[in-house]
Amino acid sequence: MKQKTPHHLPAFSRVFAFVFALAIISSGSAAAQTSAKQPADTQRAFSFIKKSDAMLQEQARVIFNQARKVFAAHPPSATPSDERLLAFYALDSLFHDTRLDKGEAFTGFMEDTAKRVADTLAGPKPASGLRIIRFYNHGFILQTPTVTIAIDIVRGGKRVITGVEEEPFLDLELIRPIIERCDALFVSHPHNDHADLRVAKLFTEAGKPVVAPPGLWTDVSPLVLHPRAADATEPIDITVALRSIKSPLAVRVYPGHQGKVPNNLYAITTPEGKTILHSGDQTGGGADLSWLLKIREQIRVDVFLPQCWMSRLPLVVEGVAPALVLTGHENEMGHTIDHRESYWQCVRRVQKISAPSSSPPGANMWTFPDQQSPSNKRVGRTLRVSRSVSSLGSL
Repeated sequence: MKQKTPHHLPAFSRVFAFVFALAIISSGSAAAQTSAKQPADTQRAFSFIKKSDAMLQEQARVIFNQARKVFAAHPPSATPSDERLLAFYALDSLFHDTRLDKGEAFTGFMEDTAKRVADTLAGPKPASGLRIIRFYNHGFILQTPTVTIAIDIVRGGKRVITGVEEEPFLDLELIRPIIERCDALFVSHPHNDHADLRVAKLFTEAGKPVVAPPGLWTDVSPLVLHPRAADATEPIDITVALRSIKSPLAVRVYPGHQGKVPNNLYAITTPEGKTILHSGDQTGGGADLSWLLKIREQIRVDVFLPQCWMSRLPLVVEGVAPALVLTGHENEMGHTIDHRESYWQCVRRVQKISAPSSSPPGANMWTFPDQQSPSNKRVGRTLRVSRSVSSLGSL
């Protein structure tokens, strides 16, 4: 685990970039595959008299497709355009209309998302730095020149922890090519929107490790690792052996909680020396707050991945002191609409953080550079990250 001296980048030198998106990578080949299966707009129905459900599905499909075009024309930026924001807010309206839940438009959107992510992972790994792919909910895929790490990857839907399911949003076969490109899975806590038994088994059956919270899947496979005790109060440093590299992965596991449920915060240090901290559904208060506010004194965090609705988020960000913040958990479709945190809600939350560079929706795929500009650390890093994302594709 990478250690650091107590002082860290001051607040005015840090970059806060907040991500509000499902992972929708603009991959040409995946987009072509999707469009080939759908009739052109000129061939689709124009009249929907007495077909209100069909009209709503077609309207949602049109908005999903148009949003993709807007995101392509207005790429990620620390100061996103009004057009980009409006596209995110249009998605909010679709994700909060329960008549569309699991309908053709939504499932098509999710399936296309998975195909785009798989297509991106099938391509070349980044030549340097760290690529961060935002997947559904609070799932992320971290990729460097040497490793590809998955965190909280699920297919969506309810009751997927035990394998008894309610029609997940994504078919297992759509997830499989993504898992095949990943070296390990980290699961923060035993809730349906973070832990998926079928996904975990794809890892263990391929001989890949799964790092899990205490008590989860204890009889599934010896490859499911439980480094932290339920009553732990101190972080623990572990190494995770991967088949893809000779040196094990260095990980610090923080003993967090969501209420009374054990929730692991993973500080993963890649072989290239980048440290990424994923919060799971960590509560921002309670007894854990004391050590949350001291993380910056223990390790240097390059990228922090908190859930967007974390209580006391601005305070926790100060305690972590990362160079980059990418939020997750917006529009969790397994929640009721009052707890499907909208992109516009998260924009309001982000604006309350007292940092000079606090952005609303950014990208769903970032490349974190190896080095920042020596002339101006804050501006240099902001511009370099934005350019890298624009060249790779975005939501």
